[in-house]
Amino acid sequence: MQKNIYIAHSNNENGIPQTMLQHSMGVAELMRSFSLSEAFENIYFYCGVIHDIGKYSKKFQDYICGVGSREPHAKWGAYFAKNKKLLNVAFSIYGHHKGLSNRAEMLDKLQYDCEENNRHQIEQSVREDQLCPSIPSNDAFNNIPNDTEKELFIRLLYSSLVDADSLDTERHFLPQQFETRPRKSLDVASMIERLDEKFTYFKNNADKTKLNQLRTEVRQYAQEKANLPQGCFSMTLPTGMGKTLCSINWALYHAKSHNNVKRIIIVLPFISIIDQTAQELKSIFGTDIVLEHHSNVICESGSDYWDKQEKSPMLLATENWDYPIVVTTAVQFFESLFSNQRSKCRKLHNIQDSIIIFDEIQTLPVELAECTMQMLNDMLKLCRCSLLFCTATQPDFKKRKDFCGIDEITSLVQDASSIFEQTQRVEYVPLNDYNPQSYEDLARKIIKLEESVLVVCNTKKKALSLFNELKENQSFRTIHLSTNMCPAHRKTIIREIKASLANSEKLIVCSTQLIEAGVDIDFPVVFRELAPWEAIIQSAGRCNREGTLDKGKVFLFQLKDNGQPSRQYETFSKHARLCYQNNEYQLYNAEFYAEYYRQILNLYVPKNDITDDRKDLKFEDVAGKYRIIDSEAKALFVYKYDDESKKLFHEIKDKEFLSRQDYQRISQYCVNVPDKYIKDNKDKIRETAGVLVWHGAYDKVTGLNNENELFLI
Repeated sequence: MQKNIYIAHSNNENGIPQTMLQHSMGVAELMRSFSLSEAFENIYFYCGVIHDIGKYSKKFQDYICGVGSREPHAKWGAYFAKNKKLLNVAFSIYGHHKGLSNRAEMLDKLQYDCEENNRHQIEQSVREDQLCPSIPSNDAFNNIPNDTEKELFIRLLYSSLVDADSLDTERHFLPQQFETRPRKSLDVASMIERLDEKFTYFKNNADKTKLNQLRTEVRQYAQEKANLPQGCFSMTLPTGMGKTLCSINWALYHAKSHNNVKRIIIVLPFISIIDQTAQELKSIFGTDIVLEHHSNVICESGSDYWDKQEKSPMLLATENWDYPIVVTTAVQFFESLFSNQRSKCRKLHNIQDSIIIFDEIQTLPVELAECTMQMLNDMLKLCRCSLLFCTATQPDFKKRKDFCGIDEITSLVQDASSIFEQTQRVEYVPLNDYNPQSYEDLARKIIKLEESVLVVCNTKKKALSLFNELKENQSFRTIHLSTNMCPAHRKTIIREIKASLANSEKLIVCSTQLIEAGVDIDFPVVFRELAPWEAIIQSAGRCNREGTLDKGKVFLFQLKDNGQPSRQYETFSKHARLCYQNNEYQLYNAEFYAEYYRQILNLYVPKNDITDDRKDLKFEDVAGKYRIIDSEAKALFVYKYDDESKKLFHEIKDKEFLSRQDYQRISQYCVNVPDKYIKDNKDKIRETAGVLVWHGAYDKVTGLNNENELFLI
């Protein structure tokens, strides 16, 4: 009697179906290669073998042959795994299409949805097909010491299954695409050689200043620490000390000392910094070594992605981060780490055996600090990775009595206090003894200085109001900068600012906090509205950046207009002022910032229950609660900005579907606005090809026409 052939996937372009044995074993072998360690290989392999076991059901086989409707199949592999007391495997299989579920929900579904008759039929078909996987021991998982590490293991197992399932399915349907996937290794020796060439160029062409000598000493000290065991490290340095290249240099030498390291992941707070950092790294190592992954290039593939057109190798790499250097945002990294969604979790297993550099780590929302550090601590124990926190304002993330943080953090900077002391490039000056003042009074003080001035305000409304007060001054060029302006507009303005400063042209720039994020400019004078400690330090980093003056001046002021971005921002600003008022020299003290951070955590930040939910395996709840950006803002495409944006509008307006390249180009002309702004201006907004298009006024000086005051916060 002829043996039945059980089908996993329908015919590919060559008219060949993929059998259950082919798919199951293909996924299982990939899973084995993704295993966290040899101790877990059998669990990974077993998970791959049985993940699609539900496709042995008669209903699914009828469907794959074109008879009847689609039959959900993931529950059956989960059901069999649960009955073998392999709950970790059950979670991964149950969610490998729809996402990780809460424990209680999954168990309820498995209890009531798996009918006995179907179970017997599936078991019989599995035996007939001679799949018959051996049941692995779960001892290695049971020996993981705590609940949050076990939860992370399930995430890594799930990630591995999602990636392996996707890759094997792609290998069947799109073999050419599968073969063109990047398979680049971290060539440490070659990359160190290229970076050394860059440092040699600096040495031969840069001024022999004390600052450059100090940069070299700092880099060499960190390099000497590169052979330390894998773990968590910090690099606390003043702005302008070259943290990016210093941290990459350490990471490459650290990878040289640890043969398991497969990639370096750089996590940055803002897309604007990614553009700058990625370009710098590409110029050193080559464009084919560095992968950018942020909101402009996200590839959110569904389970049926192989039905779509083939993608470029670079775009394919964003799906699973299989690349030597990955540059991404904190939103992309952390929300994926806490996510339950298939597409976001697919890359997580490639965090194993990585060095992860977190730049400007202080921008992590304080209410998420403890649960995030708990997750990172779990990563350190499970994933054979190293972490590096880079910033001028280093929070205290160590584990202590009232904070579940990192067990141990090793500094890569010798005597950070001394370095901060040697690089004091500014003097902090309280304006009017911090008494609130009007826009008119502040404008008079700014103009009176007769020097180029950067003014940083806490809200768009304040920056615009001060700009309007200053723009009548004829002796200085006055520039406005805020996120009311689309990225293309902001980039143009920033280039103009740099050119004017390079030509010694005097100007006044009224900006929001966006200027603090990786914008490499150098003003002799900065005015900063009272803000949280780290924001003041970041603004001061735009003053006398290259140390050409004996001391730049940073004036700290308060406005009578007391609007703030949030209540929390206002609270932290007031607490910072209490810490440094009459002792402004403390703003130079990196250790004092750590104490300030501990205080605001203890005084103002309520505990959340995300870690408790992780312990209870509530994956869906965790994903819903963990948000780096809590915003419902929507993007408006300002199509009238310039000829290029108008051309782009006419290209997309008749398209039924937009490509990712279309969205990436559109993003350069978008301004994010809240829902209320859209409702109040709905007569000026039309939807075109799924994009909200702004048909109202756009000012080439101040940006989007602001008719709603709430939009200016």
